[in-house]
Amino acid sequence: MRRLPSLTALRFFEESARHMSFNQSAAALCVTPGAVSRQIRLLEDALGTKLFDRDHKGIRLTAQGVELLECVSEAFDSIERVTRALSSAQRSERKRLTICAPPTFATRWLSPRLGSLMDAVPNIELSVRTDSTDERHCCIRFGHEARADHRSELLFIERHVLVGAMKFAGQAVEALLARLPALHVLHNDARLTLWPNWLDAASLPRSCADNGIEFSTLDQAIHAARAATGLAVVDRNMIADELHDGSLVQLSAVESNGPYGYWLDIAWADAASDEVQAFTDWLRGEGAKAVQQ
Repeated sequence: MRRLPSLTALRFFEESARHMSFNQSAAALCVTPGAVSRQIRLLEDALGTKLFDRDHKGIRLTAQGVELLECVSEAFDSIERVTRALSSAQRSERKRLTICAPPTFATRWLSPRLGSLMDAVPNIELSVRTDSTDERHCCIRFGHEARADHRSELLFIERHVLVGAMKFAGQAVEALLARLPALHVLHNDARLTLWPNWLDAASLPRSCADNGIEFSTLDQAIHAARAATGLAVVDRNMIADELHDGSLVQLSAVESNGPYGYWLDIAWADAASDEVQAFTDWLRGEGAKAVQQ
């Protein structure tokens, strides 16, 4: 068994010798000058010799301190070189994973969960794209059926609820629909059927959504609803933060599901890779949590 002095004390000694100041070494080490002094005293006691001469002008190395500094610096330099090489080798082994997802899904659902993904799959270099790219390994798609040419699985179906700004909470839905515009979302230049489906589920006439404003993305409609511009029928999976902080409120208990949902599409050539399988497992787990909420 090696008989070595405290490695912490040796580190404090080298830093102090480098700066020739306990105060400066303390700042570099993010500790107090008193902590540095204590470590140096412990090291001197363990070695049975003085390493620094101290006077009103400051500190300076003794002959024994100079000898120890040369040895310690060489040892720490060797450790640093090896650990950097190992770290670089590990980074080079990281596998790149490119994911394509719709903008609103990427911003509102995927991005807040990426910390969990990096914890679950730490050895990947992740690229999240909202534009179509041939380099992608996985594609999260907004649709209503599987793709025959991919390994395609449903993550979760949309769960649509009627929402508006906090100022509308507690007011009668029929009265709100009569005076506020319906905020519609376009898909392939046509209105999604969010409003007709929700109005059918609520046993209300579809004409309630005739007075409307159209948006290219769901995210735009959500921002307009937060600003009290109108009312929106929104997948509650995409507005968890707003419902939690009260910037949006659910104005009715009625909920309509589908027909669209979010699908994970993987090209058959990529389906067997370790990083794709790990991402798929993680995504299935997160999708199951969304269904349960």
